[in-house]
Amino acid sequence: MPLLRLAPWWRLAGWGLIVLAVYLSLGPTSAVEKTWVFPIPYHDKLGHFMAYCALMVWFAGVHRREHDLLVAQYLFLLGLLMELTQGSLAHRSADFGDLLANTAGIVTGLLLSRAGIGRWAHWVERRLGLQHA
Repeated sequence: MPLLRLAPWWRLAGWGLIVLAVYLSLGPTSAVEKTWVFPIPYHDKLGHFMAYCALMVWFAGVHRREHDLLVAQYLFLLGLLMELTQGSLAHRSADFGDLLANTAGIVTGLLLSRAGIGRWAHWVERRLGLQHA
């Protein structure tokens, strides 16, 4: 698989996504509530699932495939740290269900990545003419 020409930019954008996830995890709850347009039951767990699935797919797309499990472990640790930190904040509370939703999102993202979607950055760069097929 050819190297990504935009790898530093893809990684920088990924770190921006992590900063956003940390802000939404630790910031005021009103910031999170404004991200949902429609009232959905258990939207909090759905949000955790989607965020960590997206992070897994994103980073699987910009790192070599053999690093996928390491990425998954780091994302799990991020989710665990967010929940532990939320437990120490006055305006937040830790929730084991959130950690389960994070983990389900990571596993789903890992499976999707292994199924082929994890090479999305190569696909984008080929479409932009930055890589040869």
